[in-house]
Amino acid sequence: MKKLSRSKLKTIKGSTSCVGCPVQNNYGTGSEYSNTCAQYFALSQNCQVCVDVSADCFEN
Repeated sequence: MKKLSRSKLKTIKGSTSCVGCPVQNNYGTGSEYSNTCAQYFALSQNCQVCVDVSADCFEN
């Protein structure tokens, strides 16, 4: 198995960068959350993995 440098790892599809994402926000239902579940689902998939989200947002 060959080790990859950090610069090469960044070029691999699927690598995450949280630049430009609202990482200070949290998402869920209730007054303890700064944003709603609908706002969470409006984020790009890249940003969705960078923020805190309640499990309540995934219940049907």
